[in-house]
Amino acid sequence: PRSHVVFLKTHKTGGSSVVNLLSRYGESRQLRFALPHRYQFGYPAPFRAERVRGFRPGGRKFDLLCHHMRFHLPEVQRVMPNDSFYFSIVRDPGTLGESAFSYFRAAAPAFRQSPSLDAFLASPSRFFRPGVRGNHYARNLQWFDFGLPDPVEPERVPGILEELERVFPLVLLAENFDESLVLLRERLCWPRDAVDLFPHNSRGPARKISPAQMRRLRAWNSLDWALYSHFNRSFWRQAREFGLPRLRQEAAEIRRRRQLLAGKCLRGGGPVPAQAIPDGNLRPFQPPGGGTILGFALKEGLAEEERELCGRMALPELPYKDLLERKQF
Repeated sequence: PRSHVVFLKTHKTGGSSVVNLLSRYGESRQLRFALPHRYQFGYPAPFRAERVRGFRPGGRKFDLLCHHMRFHLPEVQRVMPNDSFYFSIVRDPGTLGESAFSYFRAAAPAFRQSPSLDAFLASPSRFFRPGVRGNHYARNLQWFDFGLPDPVEPERVPGILEELERVFPLVLLAENFDESLVLLRERLCWPRDAVDLFPHNSRGPARKISPAQMRRLRAWNSLDWALYSHFNRSFWRQAREFGLPRLRQEAAEIRRRRQLLAGKCLRGGGPVPAQAIPDGNLRPFQPPGGGTILGFALKEGLAEEERELCGRMALPELPYKDLLERKQF
Protein backbone atom coordinates (compact mmCIF):
# COMPACT_ATOMS: atom_id res chain seq x y z
CA PRO A 1 0.00 0.00 0.00
CA ARG A 2 1.21 3.51 -0.86
CA SER A 3 1.47 5.77 2.17
CA HIS A 4 3.02 8.87 0.55
CA VAL A 5 0.23 10.62 -1.30
CA VAL A 6 -0.33 14.13 -2.72
CA PHE A 7 -3.89 15.04 -3.66
CA LEU A 8 -4.41 18.37 -5.42
CA LYS A 9 -7.89 19.35 -4.25
CA THR A 10 -9.48 21.45 -6.99
CA HIS A 11 -12.56 23.60 -6.34
CA LYS A 12 -16.14 22.36 -6.90
CA THR A 13 -15.12 18.95 -8.27
CA GLY A 14 -15.99 16.54 -5.42
CA GLY A 15 -12.59 16.97 -3.76
CA SER A 16 -14.01 17.30 -0.23
CA SER A 17 -15.25 13.69 -0.38
CA VAL A 18 -11.75 12.55 -1.41
CA VAL A 19 -10.17 14.56 1.44
CA ASN A 20 -12.48 12.78 3.90
CA LEU A 21 -11.36 9.39 2.54
CA LEU A 22 -7.66 10.36 2.79
CA SER A 23 -8.14 11.82 6.29
CA ARG A 24 -9.69 8.58 7.55
CA TYR A 25 -7.04 6.39 5.92
CA GLY A 26 -4.18 8.50 7.28
CA GLU A 27 -5.68 8.84 10.75
CA SER A 28 -6.34 5.10 11.09
CA ARG A 29 -2.71 4.34 10.18
CA GLN A 30 -1.15 7.23 12.12
CA LEU A 31 0.36 8.83 9.01
CA ARG A 32 1.72 12.39 9.18
CA PHE A 33 -0.34 15.04 7.43
CA ALA A 34 1.10 18.19 5.90
CA LEU A 35 -1.48 20.58 7.39
CA PRO A 36 -2.03 24.29 6.73
CA HIS A 37 -1.85 26.73 9.65
CA ARG A 38 -5.48 27.58 8.96
CA TYR A 39 -7.55 25.70 6.36
CA GLN A 40 -5.73 26.41 3.09
CA PHE A 41 -2.07 26.77 2.17
CA GLY A 42 -2.11 30.52 1.60
CA TYR A 43 -4.50 30.12 -1.36
CA PRO A 44 -4.75 31.79 -3.91
CA ALA A 45 -0.96 32.40 -3.63
CA PRO A 46 1.13 29.46 -4.94
CA PHE A 47 1.97 26.74 -2.39
CA ARG A 48 5.05 27.29 -0.22
CA ALA A 49 6.62 24.70 2.09
CA GLU A 50 6.71 27.27 4.92
CA ARG A 51 2.89 27.25 4.91
CA VAL A 52 2.94 23.70 6.34
CA ARG A 53 2.61 23.43 10.08
CA GLY A 54 5.72 21.83 11.60
CA PHE A 55 7.81 22.05 8.40
CA ARG A 56 11.57 22.43 8.89
CA PRO A 57 14.02 22.68 5.95
CA GLY A 58 15.90 19.39 5.79
CA GLY A 59 13.60 17.92 8.46
CA ARG A 60 11.39 14.83 8.29
CA LYS A 61 8.94 14.82 5.39
CA PHE A 62 5.18 14.18 5.58
CA ASP A 63 3.03 11.28 4.36
CA LEU A 64 -0.14 12.96 3.10
CA LEU A 65 -0.88 16.36 1.56
CA CYS A 66 -4.51 16.99 0.59
CA HIS A 67 -5.85 20.43 1.59
CA HIS A 68 -6.61 23.35 -0.76
CA MET A 69 -3.60 24.91 -2.45
CA ARG A 70 -2.50 26.43 -5.71
CA PHE A 71 -0.10 23.76 -6.92
CA HIS A 72 3.62 24.50 -7.15
CA LEU A 73 5.69 21.35 -7.63
CA PRO A 74 9.17 22.49 -6.40
CA GLU A 75 7.69 23.62 -3.07
CA VAL A 76 5.54 20.47 -2.69
CA GLN A 77 8.71 18.40 -3.19
CA ARG A 78 10.34 20.14 -0.21
CA VAL A 79 7.54 18.75 1.98
CA MET A 80 6.77 15.33 0.46
CA PRO A 81 8.96 12.25 -0.17
CA ASN A 82 10.25 11.51 -3.68
CA ASP A 83 8.13 8.36 -4.03
CA SER A 84 4.84 10.23 -3.42
CA PHE A 85 1.89 9.38 -5.65
CA TYR A 86 0.26 12.52 -7.11
CA PHE A 87 -3.37 12.63 -8.16
CA SER A 88 -6.16 15.17 -8.59
CA ILE A 89 -9.76 15.49 -9.82
CA VAL A 90 -11.33 17.51 -12.66
CA ARG A 91 -14.86 18.34 -13.80
CA ASP A 92 -16.46 19.50 -17.04
CA PRO A 93 -16.32 23.34 -16.93
CA GLY A 94 -19.83 23.32 -18.43
CA THR A 95 -21.21 22.24 -15.04
CA LEU A 96 -18.38 23.47 -12.82
CA GLY A 97 -18.93 27.05 -14.01
CA GLU A 98 -22.54 27.03 -12.80
CA SER A 99 -21.51 25.56 -9.43
CA ALA A 100 -18.72 28.15 -9.02
CA PHE A 101 -21.15 30.97 -9.90
CA SER A 102 -23.44 29.85 -7.08
CA TYR A 103 -20.75 29.04 -4.49
CA PHE A 104 -18.32 31.94 -5.09
CA ARG A 105 -20.92 34.65 -5.71
CA ALA A 106 -19.64 36.71 -2.77
CA ALA A 107 -15.93 35.99 -3.37
CA ALA A 108 -15.62 36.81 -7.09
CA PRO A 109 -16.36 40.45 -8.08
CA ALA A 110 -17.16 39.29 -11.65
CA PHE A 111 -19.97 37.06 -10.33
CA ARG A 112 -21.12 39.49 -7.64
CA GLN A 113 -21.69 42.29 -10.12
CA SER A 114 -23.66 40.11 -12.50
CA PRO A 115 -27.43 39.79 -11.86
CA SER A 116 -27.56 36.16 -13.06
CA LEU A 117 -25.52 33.42 -14.72
CA ASP A 118 -27.26 34.13 -18.05
CA ALA A 119 -26.38 37.82 -17.83
CA PHE A 120 -22.77 36.89 -17.07
CA LEU A 121 -22.55 34.44 -19.99
CA ALA A 122 -24.16 36.89 -22.42
CA SER A 123 -21.19 39.22 -21.96
CA PRO A 124 -18.54 37.96 -19.49
CA SER A 125 -16.05 40.71 -20.34
CA ARG A 126 -18.56 43.30 -19.08
CA PHE A 127 -18.11 41.92 -15.54
CA PHE A 128 -14.72 40.19 -15.60
CA ARG A 129 -11.44 42.00 -14.97
CA PRO A 130 -8.36 39.73 -14.94
CA GLY A 131 -6.06 40.10 -11.96
CA VAL A 132 -8.78 41.47 -9.64
CA ARG A 133 -8.67 39.62 -6.29
CA GLY A 134 -11.23 36.79 -6.27
CA ASN A 135 -11.78 36.76 -10.04
CA HIS A 136 -9.69 33.62 -10.47
CA TYR A 137 -12.88 31.82 -9.34
CA ALA A 138 -14.71 33.19 -12.39
CA ARG A 139 -12.54 31.85 -15.22
CA ASN A 140 -10.40 28.70 -15.78
CA LEU A 141 -10.47 27.88 -12.07
CA GLN A 142 -9.03 24.36 -12.48
CA TRP A 143 -6.16 25.65 -14.66
CA PHE A 144 -5.47 28.17 -11.89
CA ASP A 145 -5.54 25.52 -9.12
CA PHE A 146 -3.01 23.42 -11.05
CA GLY A 147 -0.72 26.48 -10.99
CA LEU A 148 -0.53 26.70 -14.79
CA PRO A 149 0.50 29.87 -16.68
CA ASP A 150 -2.22 32.26 -17.82
CA PRO A 151 -2.30 33.89 -20.34
CA VAL A 152 -0.73 31.19 -22.50
CA GLU A 153 -0.29 30.80 -26.27
CA PRO A 154 -2.76 28.16 -27.55
CA GLU A 155 0.00 26.16 -29.26
CA ARG A 156 1.73 25.61 -25.88
CA VAL A 157 -1.32 24.07 -24.21
CA PRO A 158 -0.89 20.40 -25.38
CA GLY A 159 2.76 20.33 -24.24
CA ILE A 160 1.86 21.83 -20.84
CA LEU A 161 -0.82 19.16 -20.34
CA GLU A 162 1.50 16.29 -21.32
CA GLU A 163 4.04 17.58 -18.81
CA LEU A 164 1.31 17.82 -16.17
CA GLU A 165 0.28 14.20 -16.78
CA ARG A 166 3.82 13.12 -15.94
CA VAL A 167 3.39 14.73 -12.51
CA PHE A 168 -0.20 13.47 -12.03
CA PRO A 169 -0.37 9.91 -13.40
CA LEU A 170 -4.02 9.67 -12.30
CA VAL A 171 -6.64 12.42 -12.48
CA LEU A 172 -10.15 11.46 -11.37
CA LEU A 173 -13.32 12.58 -13.14
CA ALA A 174 -16.09 14.15 -11.05
CA GLU A 175 -18.69 12.79 -13.53
CA ASN A 176 -17.42 9.22 -13.05
CA PHE A 177 -16.67 9.48 -9.38
CA ASP A 178 -17.14 5.83 -8.37
CA GLU A 179 -15.18 4.52 -11.36
CA SER A 180 -12.46 7.00 -10.35
CA LEU A 181 -12.38 5.53 -6.85
CA VAL A 182 -11.86 2.06 -8.33
CA LEU A 183 -8.80 3.21 -10.31
CA LEU A 184 -7.49 5.15 -7.31
CA ARG A 185 -7.77 2.14 -4.99
CA GLU A 186 -5.95 0.01 -7.56
CA ARG A 187 -3.09 2.53 -7.91
CA LEU A 188 -2.71 2.96 -4.15
CA CYS A 189 -3.11 -0.78 -3.35
CA TRP A 190 -5.53 0.15 -0.55
CA PRO A 191 -8.17 -2.18 0.93
CA ARG A 192 -11.79 -2.12 -0.26
CA ASP A 193 -13.11 -0.22 2.76
CA ALA A 194 -10.57 2.60 2.20
CA VAL A 195 -12.75 4.06 -0.58
CA ASP A 196 -16.01 4.01 1.39
CA LEU A 197 -17.30 7.58 1.63
CA PHE A 198 -20.35 9.82 1.77
CA PRO A 199 -20.57 12.62 -0.84
CA HIS A 200 -19.55 15.81 1.00
CA ASN A 201 -20.44 19.41 0.09
CA SER A 202 -23.38 18.54 -2.16
CA ARG A 203 -26.00 21.17 -2.98
CA GLY A 204 -29.12 19.00 -3.16
CA PRO A 205 -30.95 18.45 -6.47
CA ALA A 206 -28.72 19.10 -9.49
CA ARG A 207 -29.38 22.38 -11.29
CA LYS A 208 -30.52 22.12 -14.90
CA ILE A 209 -28.03 23.70 -17.27
CA SER A 210 -29.16 24.33 -20.84
CA PRO A 211 -27.00 23.11 -23.75
CA ALA A 212 -26.42 26.79 -24.68
CA GLN A 213 -25.16 27.63 -21.16
CA MET A 214 -22.95 24.55 -21.28
CA ARG A 215 -21.39 25.62 -24.58
CA ARG A 216 -20.80 29.17 -23.36
CA LEU A 217 -19.25 28.01 -20.08
CA ARG A 218 -16.86 25.71 -21.94
CA ALA A 219 -15.92 28.48 -24.37
CA TRP A 220 -15.39 31.05 -21.58
CA ASN A 221 -13.29 28.51 -19.64
CA SER A 222 -11.39 27.29 -22.69
CA LEU A 223 -8.20 26.41 -20.78
CA ASP A 224 -10.25 24.35 -18.31
CA TRP A 225 -11.98 22.66 -21.24
CA ALA A 226 -8.57 21.73 -22.71
CA LEU A 227 -7.42 20.45 -19.29
CA TYR A 228 -10.61 18.45 -18.75
CA SER A 229 -10.60 16.97 -22.28
CA HIS A 230 -6.97 15.87 -21.89
CA PHE A 231 -7.52 14.11 -18.56
CA ASN A 232 -10.85 12.66 -19.69
CA ARG A 233 -8.96 10.88 -22.49
CA SER A 234 -6.18 9.68 -20.15
CA PHE A 235 -8.77 8.46 -17.61
CA TRP A 236 -10.63 6.29 -20.12
CA ARG A 237 -7.35 4.97 -21.53
CA GLN A 238 -6.50 3.75 -18.01
CA ALA A 239 -10.05 2.47 -17.55
CA ARG A 240 -9.75 0.30 -20.68
CA GLU A 241 -6.40 -1.05 -19.46
CA PHE A 242 -8.05 -1.92 -16.13
CA GLY A 243 -10.96 -3.59 -17.96
CA LEU A 244 -14.32 -1.87 -18.42
CA PRO A 245 -16.57 -4.76 -17.25
CA ARG A 246 -14.46 -5.12 -14.08
CA LEU A 247 -14.51 -1.33 -13.59
CA ARG A 248 -18.34 -1.22 -13.80
CA GLN A 249 -18.64 -4.17 -11.43
CA GLU A 250 -16.33 -2.66 -8.81
CA ALA A 251 -18.01 0.77 -9.08
CA ALA A 252 -21.39 -0.91 -8.48
CA GLU A 253 -19.89 -2.62 -5.40
CA ILE A 254 -18.70 0.78 -4.06
CA ARG A 255 -22.25 2.15 -4.49
CA ARG A 256 -23.74 -0.92 -2.77
CA ARG A 257 -21.42 -0.52 0.22
CA ARG A 258 -22.17 3.24 0.37
CA GLN A 259 -25.91 2.58 0.45
CA LEU A 260 -25.45 -0.02 3.19
CA LEU A 261 -23.35 2.38 5.30
CA ALA A 262 -25.76 5.27 4.74
CA GLY A 263 -28.64 3.07 5.91
CA LYS A 264 -26.65 2.05 8.98
CA CYS A 265 -25.21 5.49 9.85
CA LEU A 266 -27.36 8.34 8.64
CA ARG A 267 -30.64 9.76 9.74
CA GLY A 268 -32.76 9.87 6.60
CA GLY A 269 -30.23 7.67 4.78
CA GLY A 270 -28.44 10.57 3.04
CA PRO A 271 -27.45 14.24 3.07
CA VAL A 272 -29.70 16.76 4.86
CA PRO A 273 -29.73 20.60 5.24
CA ALA A 274 -27.36 21.96 7.91
CA GLN A 275 -30.23 23.12 10.16
CA ALA A 276 -31.42 19.49 10.41
CA ILE A 277 -28.07 18.37 11.93
CA PRO A 278 -28.18 18.51 15.76
CA ASP A 279 -24.41 17.98 16.20
CA GLY A 280 -22.81 21.36 15.43
CA ASN A 281 -19.50 19.66 14.64
CA LEU A 282 -21.13 17.84 11.71
CA ARG A 283 -22.63 20.98 10.13
CA PRO A 284 -20.74 21.89 6.93
CA PHE A 285 -19.41 25.37 6.19
CA GLN A 286 -21.98 27.56 4.38
CA PRO A 287 -20.44 30.03 1.88
CA PRO A 288 -21.59 33.64 2.31
CA GLY A 289 -24.18 34.38 -0.36
CA GLY A 290 -23.77 30.91 -1.93
CA GLY A 291 -26.15 27.97 -2.24
CA THR A 292 -27.05 25.73 0.70
CA ILE A 293 -24.47 23.01 1.41
CA LEU A 294 -25.83 19.70 2.74
CA GLY A 295 -24.29 17.57 5.49
CA PHE A 296 -25.05 14.43 7.50
CA ALA A 297 -26.94 13.70 10.73
CA LEU A 298 -26.09 10.46 12.53
CA LYS A 299 -28.71 7.99 13.68
CA GLU A 300 -29.45 7.79 17.39
CA GLY A 301 -28.29 4.80 19.41
CA LEU A 302 -25.27 3.70 17.35
CA ALA A 303 -22.84 1.37 19.13
CA GLU A 304 -19.51 3.03 20.03
CA GLU A 305 -17.50 1.47 17.20
CA GLU A 306 -20.21 2.28 14.64
CA ARG A 307 -20.52 5.81 15.97
CA GLU A 308 -16.77 6.31 15.53
CA LEU A 309 -16.79 5.06 11.90
CA CYS A 310 -20.03 6.84 10.92
CA GLY A 311 -18.94 10.05 12.67
CA ARG A 312 -15.64 10.16 10.78
CA MET A 313 -17.37 9.50 7.44
CA ALA A 314 -19.84 12.33 8.16
CA LEU A 315 -17.28 14.82 9.54
CA PRO A 316 -16.86 17.91 7.30
CA GLU A 317 -13.41 18.94 6.11
CA LEU A 318 -12.75 21.89 8.46
CA PRO A 319 -13.51 20.13 11.79
CA TYR A 320 -11.69 17.02 10.50
CA LYS A 321 -8.60 19.13 9.80
CA ASP A 322 -8.82 20.52 13.37
CA LEU A 323 -9.06 16.97 14.74
CA LEU A 324 -5.99 15.80 12.76
CA GLU A 325 -4.08 18.84 13.99
CA ARG A 326 -4.92 18.11 17.66
CA LYS A 327 -3.80 14.50 17.28
CA GLN A 328 -0.59 15.32 15.39
CA PHE A 329 0.54 18.33 17.44
